[in-house]
Formats: sequence, C-alpha cells, structure tokens
Amino acid sequence: MRRVLVGLLVTSTLLAGSLIAPATAAAAPARIASGWIPYWVTSPSSPQGINSAVANADLLTDVSPFWYSALVGGPAGVQVKVNPNFGNGAANITWAMAQLKAAGLTVLPAIADGSGKGKMAAALADPAKRSMHVADIVNLVMANGFDGIDLDYEVFAFSDGSSSWAATQPNWTAFIQELGAALHAQGKLLAVTIPPPCSMSGTCSPKTGYWVYNIAGIAPAADRIRIMAYDYHVNGIGPIAPINWVRSLAQYGAAVAGGPKVQIGVPTYGRVWTKKSAAGKYELTGSCPTAGTSAHNSLTKMSTATDAAIPGLLASVGVTPEATLWDATAAENWVEYDKNVQWTDGSGASQTCTARRIMWWVGPQAVLARTQLVGELGLSAAAYWTIGGEDPNQWPLIRTYATQLAPAATEVTIVALPRVTFNTAGQISSTVTSGGVPLAGLGVTLQFMKSGATEWVNIGSAATATDGTVAFAPTITDFGQWRIYAPGDTGRAEQASDPVPVEVASSVIAATAKLKIKAKTKFTIRAVAQPARAKQVVLIQIQRGDGWRTVGKDRTNAKGVAKIKLTSLKNPGDYVYRAVAQTRGDISEGASAPIVITVRK
Repeated sequence: MRRVLVGLLVTSTLLAGSLIAPATAAAAPARIASGWIPYWVTSPSSPQGINSAVANADLLTDVSPFWYSALVGGPAGVQVKVNPNFGNGAANITWAMAQLKAAGLTVLPAIADGSGKGKMAAALADPAKRSMHVADIVNLVMANGFDGIDLDYEVFAFSDGSSSWAATQPNWTAFIQELGAALHAQGKLLAVTIPPPCSMSGTCSPKTGYWVYNIAGIAPAADRIRIMAYDYHVNGIGPIAPINWVRSLAQYGAAVAGGPKVQIGVPTYGRVWTKKSAAGKYELTGSCPTAGTSAHNSLTKMSTATDAAIPGLLASVGVTPEATLWDATAAENWVEYDKNVQWTDGSGASQTCTARRIMWWVGPQAVLARTQLVGELGLSAAAYWTIGGEDPNQWPLIRTYATQLAPAATEVTIVALPRVTFNTAGQISSTVTSGGVPLAGLGVTLQFMKSGATEWVNIGSAATATDGTVAFAPTITDFGQWRIYAPGDTGRAEQASDPVPVEVASSVIAATAKLKIKAKTKFTIRAVAQPARAKQVVLIQIQRGDGWRTVGKDRTNAKGVAKIKLTSLKNPGDYVYRAVAQTRGDISEGASAPIVITVRK
C-alpha cells in the first residue's frame, strides 16, 4: 500500500539565603502525532523529512525513518540491510540520527519486507531461523542506538495471498512475541505496522481485512500498532481514506489492542485519475493516442502526488485553491480539471490530447480530521505517511488541536539553602500548584543528581499539605543538583521543578591538647576535615577585630587530618582561633567552631 510512493540550565534567585527555583509546565501541545520518514528525504542533500520532524518535535511521540529492508540472505534466509536504493545510507543515517536525537525524538526506524513472495513466511516458520531474525533486528537496534524498531512486513498481505494466511499467522504471532520480549529486555520499543484489519465496508472481526496480522495476538508484545488506514481507492476513482472507514479501523484497533497502543495511519498524499464515461471509456478529447499504446497508458494511468507537491500541480493546470472542493462525507479534498498532454505520433508529429482528470487527496484540513480521532478514541497518535511529503500548512492546525488536548499545567517551586556543611541535613521545601490552586495530598519525590552524573536519583517521597507545600531534610554528602518531581494525573501534566545546585562545605573539627598555655609556647592544633581529601589546605586563623588573620597552614593526609604547629603570643589574654579547610575539588571551603586559647604569663 505504501509502495506507491516511491543539559540543564539552572534558573534561580537568591532570596534570604536560599535558592528559589520555580518550574511550570508550559502550555505545550499534547504529543499526538507520529509517522514515517522516507529514506529519500533523510540526507543532508534532501533533508525535508528530518527538518520537518525536528521542527515539529513537540507534537511527535516518535518517528520511523524508512531506512532498512529485510532481504534474502544470511543464515535465517532473510537479513536486515540498509535499503539498497539508499545511496550512502550509513553516513546519512548517522547524520539524521544526530538531528533527531538532538530534538529529543524517539526514533524507531522502519524495516520493509523486501524478501519477496513467500520468503519471510518461510523464515518465520522455522523456529531457529525466526530466532536468528530476532537477533539480527535486536543487534541492529543496539548497535545504532535506536529507541526500538518498526516492522512494515506487507508481503504477507500483498504478495503471498490469503490462502497462506492460516499457516503464516501463528508463526508471525510467535515472531512478534519473541521480538517484543527481546527488545523489551534491552529497554527498547517495538512498533508493528499492519494493513487494515477490517473489510472495505467497515466490518471488523478476527477474520476480516488482512487478518493474518492477528492484531489481538500481537498487541501484548507490541508497544505501537500502526494501522495503515488509507488506499481505500487505488484502481478505482474515489477518496483515499473515507473518514467513517478510518474511524471503524481505529475503533476496532482500540477495542482489541487498547487505544494507547494504536496509531492510526494518515495519508499525506493524493491520487489522480483520468475520468471515464458511463460507457467505461476515458474522457479524452483532441488528437489522442490509440488505446493500448504506451503513450495512451502513460496518459491514463493513475498517478500519485504528495501533499507538498499538490498546490504546485494544481496551479500548473490553472486550478486555484478556491476551485477545490471538500467532500464532507469522506472528509477529503477533490477537484476535476482538464490537462493538456503533448505526445508524438508515429510520423513524429506533435499532437495534443486533453484528459479530464480528477484528484482526491488528504490535505491539511483532512489530516486534521483524522488526527482528531486521537482525542476522540484515546489513541496513541496519528501516524503520517509521510513526514517530509506533507503540506506544511497542516502543522499549525495539528498544533492548535494538540494544545487543546494538552493537560493542565503543574507548577512546582523549590527552595534550598545554597550551601550545606558535609553530612548535615539540608532544608529543601516546595510548593505544588495547578492553575494557581494548591495540590493537597499529592505524593512528590525529592531527586538528586550528583555533580558529573547524568541521571536523577530518587531520595525520598512525601505528600503535600493542604496548602500544597512539602519539606525534606536530606543528609547531604555530595555536591550536586536537587529538584522536586510532581507526577501527573488525569488531565494534569507531570512536572519537575527547575534544579537548584547545593554546595557541600567541608566539615571541620579543630582541637588542641591544652587551652591554657604560657606565652611564647609552642602548641599544635589538630584539624580534621571531612569528607577526607588528601592534600587539602587547612589554614589556622586568629581573630583580629572583625576579621581573621592566617597564622599557620598544613595539608591533610588521606584521612583528612592536618596538624599545624604554632607559637602562642607574648601578651596574656584570651585569643580566638579557627581552622579553615579550603576548597578542594567538589568540596567547598568550611570552617571549624572557634577555639579560645588563654595565654598566661
């Protein structure tokens, strides 16, 4: 069916000695779209598909670039390779992955079945070969850092014939179950693209449509089931994806597999036919080629155009946007027009034939109508064929709708002291609201990310009070960032506060053998700085007025101990000393409690 279209920035304010960092879920749209990106628009020289996905990443649950084919070969009888038509494929994939991942997109590359009639069915019928094919796919995902894979194995439906389905179905089901388990064990996702599971009249059952794909049997093992809800008319003239038929497919898929797993396929293309009269003859006028000749066939055959190309195509034949029509029943665009075609007869003379053409297509408004089934039926997403060939005017419509579906915002603030002494309790508090209203009784989590780490660690949980506040007092031993995570709920978005950094200062204990000594007598102050850092500089300071003057220093050993030898002053009196451990690595400067030493005559 498809083959006809060949780091964290900390924003905080210092207030009363604390860091206050608010975070609010912006009015971001719900992620309700997905889709396939053809390989021919995923390279630096033809980047339309990648550019479109990146520009609309806020709407997309995932994307599937069409990069791979399952071809004959290998121990399993079939093997996964870069599509043979994708020139410089490996380099282009590397380039495209960098763009997609930088945009935060989940990437599930698609594998098309290019093995030919009966080959894939034979491979899946052999348990050993089936296991090898599973391993081949898992290795592909892991080696390239993909988030998972999408299978688009259409040969069962369109080449093998329905007489083979009873034998193929259990082997296919076992394959999906085995592949799903293997991918899930690696934390990866499995999407499965299937032709319509319902009849063209909209009747749906386990034995209607392309039932070989066994939607009920594969649903537990798959994370996405994408239903190709298009190509209703190919050989005959009519809408590409009548909305009521599409709705039947989506409803059945949701009922069998569960709405959150179903993505409804949405075409972003049109088809053009030459009209026929009631007698079945093509509507051609002028000097036209004889039926059966290549010139005649070229003039009358069905052709396909992407939504991106359709405005220019219509303009080239004098059709203005105002002249196009909308079919409310099918929820699609259509138009009729005359097209003059130049051809050369047998004598070499140029002739002109006028064909009466009719086009049906799923333009921006029609794409929106099908995407709205996501909210209506609780689906995972609308999957567009293609991303990169769509009319860009669809995206503002989708974004407006997706914003309407977006959950209410959650606001989370965090307050923390910017500096805490090692191994003491830090005071971290938060207020959680939604639309300015406190969220009471909400279980929130305190999370920490150590300096140099890349993942958040859960430290503790607590429920918010009636005013939406919550407080934590974690024992802090490492420098890093802290945040409060508030989970989402029905109709409300999850949200984490902006992270706040909290420095860890050395804990310093200083002591001397005698607190009363004679003038000009040698004595030693022993300082212990924790956490222990070898060669950390420790200063001994004496208080002078409102300030401190350094009178000695040493470096700590591996246990954090430093011993500083001093000589008492000559004048009798009480003198205040302290030990200061200077900053070393990720530990900030810390000072001991004062030591009062009395000098006697």
